[in-house]
Amino acid sequence: MKGIAVSTLISALVLSTPSYAFFGFGSDDDEDKKTDMSALTGQISQQLNSAQSTPLTDLLSSQLDVTPTQAAGGAGALLSLAQTQLSDDNASELSSLIPGLSSFTGSTGLTSMITNMDSVKSTFESLGLDPSLVSQFAPVILQYLTSEGASSGLLGSLSSLWG
Repeated sequence: MKGIAVSTLISALVLSTPSYAFFGFGSDDDEDKKTDMSALTGQISQQLNSAQSTPLTDLLSSQLDVTPTQAAGGAGALLSLAQTQLSDDNASELSSLIPGLSSFTGSTGLTSMITNMDSVKSTFESLGLDPSLVSQFAPVILQYLTSEGASSGLLGSLSSLWG
């Protein structure tokens, strides 16, 4: 009887502990990701204070069910990705079409931290937004850029990038 109790206790301890903990899976990677996300969240918070009330954030807030802070952060993530992926000509055009673009993307390194759609989606999550909202943000930003006279080349590049 005592053997059954000990076996049950050991089984309970083993089964209640995440299996990856025994093998060290994810420990270093998870810590690196947490550190990166903390830094990214801090960067976003600094930039959102200056980007909350712009024509673009007003448009996003009015068309989507998001706060101005979420609108600024989501737009900032997508625009940061665009700045790293667009050609120099398209990036320059984008900068000229969005007043205060640096308040979205920041001069503190946010652009270098957003390198792919996964990091954009992580940013959305850190803002309390469902990552699937990227597919709703992108058309509104494209609509805004169209109203500002964006070239078909820029719009096509952004559409491809943001999928």
